[in-house]
Amino acid sequence: MPLQQILPTWLALNNCNFTSPSAMTDPLTGQPYYAGGLNVGDYFDTTEQEANSMSYLANGLLHAGRYRFVQVDSGATAANVKTGTVGYMVNGGQPKLNLVTSYDKGIIGVHEVIYLNIITPGNYGFVQELGVANVLCGATITKAGAVTGDVLNAVANGVVDDPTSQTPVIATLGIALDPPNPNTRVRMFMTATSVQG
Repeated sequence: MPLQQILPTWLALNNCNFTSPSAMTDPLTGQPYYAGGLNVGDYFDTTEQEANSMSYLANGLLHAGRYRFVQVDSGATAANVKTGTVGYMVNGGQPKLNLVTSYDKGIIGVHEVIYLNIITPGNYGFVQELGVANVLCGATITKAGAVTGDVLNAVANGVVDDPTSQTPVIATLGIALDPPNPNTRVRMFMTATSVQG
């Protein structure tokens, strides 16, 4: 889908868990409406102010970046699709850029995304794919004294727990903008390459 510079303002990007690919469902039948201005694959580049204003603060303050409307694969591990975890493109079959899954079921390193909120597998919502993202740190941080500027990596459940020095390592997720701490969300500058589709 194309880059969309207009976005419906009736929603918060980090509070979407839709059963419909258009984000609209008939209230009586529960069937999706296939109309409206939002389509799976639409993505939006936001400034800091725009992202802040489209934030549901209980799920965190969003920052400047690129946000994409996607479907979460029905086979994703539900416990790993939550605010701040990492997801990837679905493993196997025809590659589908707008179908993402949990870290443990994806193709590691291919179209990394950060989940903005809990999305039920099979449902639709927004993910972040570029810019300053909020990532969830795991229960332990393997590097004592992790600091701002460390390269952030993730483990099988999609949380950050392996900060390393920038110099010898190519970033797998991004660069820490806040010191990583156990069980917290920290800001990270995503170093993924831009994707089309």
